[in-house]
Amino acid sequence: MKESPLEVLRENIETLKRISGKILVPESSESTKYAEEFIYLRQKIEDLILELKKQNIPIESEIVKLSEIDGEIKKNLKTLYKVLKNSELKNKGKDYPKENWWWHIWEIVEGERRKSLKRSVILFLVIGLILGTVFFIDSYFKTPSEEIIETIEKSHKYLSNNDFKNAEKILKDKILKYENSPELWLALGIVFERENKKEAENAFKRALELYKSEEEFLINRALEYKKLNDLEKSEKDLLQVLKLDQNNSHALYILGTIYEEKNKIAEAIKIYKAIEELGDKADPKILVMSKMRLATLLQKITLPELKGDN
Repeated sequence: MKESPLEVLRENIETLKRISGKILVPESSESTKYAEEFIYLRQKIEDLILELKKQNIPIESEIVKLSEIDGEIKKNLKTLYKVLKNSELKNKGKDYPKENWWWHIWEIVEGERRKSLKRSVILFLVIGLILGTVFFIDSYFKTPSEEIIETIEKSHKYLSNNDFKNAEKILKDKILKYENSPELWLALGIVFERENKKEAENAFKRALELYKSEEEFLINRALEYKKLNDLEKSEKDLLQVLKLDQNNSHALYILGTIYEEKNKIAEAIKIYKAIEELGDKADPKILVMSKMRLATLLQKITLPELKGDN
């Protein structure tokens, strides 16, 4: 007795399922044969479906099973493509519509590869553009603070080489852009001190006007002197601050580091202890750093020396 088209469809779907399993677990030389069988059988099933639909025969459950097989194969198209890469079936795809995807496996996989490559190239270019922009901004566009600090550091280098003219020039050029920068006027005053005392006084006067207080001006000038290794002037400014405010923890801390550089360890210890005694009155960061320095110094000095100092 001849089987009905519906029974043939069901049998073919079952056969397709078995073939799919063999494709997904390739068996060396047999894998290409199974892959080609899949394509032919999948087309045969498609033709049967069209015929049954014309006859209005319900095939919903069969289509669901077929969709599951299709879904599994589509997930592994690269495997199918690999075993069919050199198959003669590749050239037959032009005879079938795009909806019959099994005839267009080569186009689908190769198209995805091209898209992936294109995405990778675009991503590479975007990352390169971003990095280039960041580098360009970092190299050529600085914040006002960065520009000012960089200029002052350059002026220090010129000063260390006794090149007063260039030190003066770069500071004056930058002041044209940032005329209300107390740091630049302060640095300019230090440059003028070397050969033009009157101009130095004027520059320091302008810096003093721009700083919030005399203490802030003196502390910042002390720091600049310290960077230039002019410890005597730095110490003098700090002592002046302490006359104005004996509990200024910033001035005390910088003075302590100067005593360390001068190898006056006992004096440095006294300073750090004074900061420690200030407690909440001291800047929290200064307090922590003072305790760390004090602990380090106490390991270097003997108890008899400390008693002798007291």
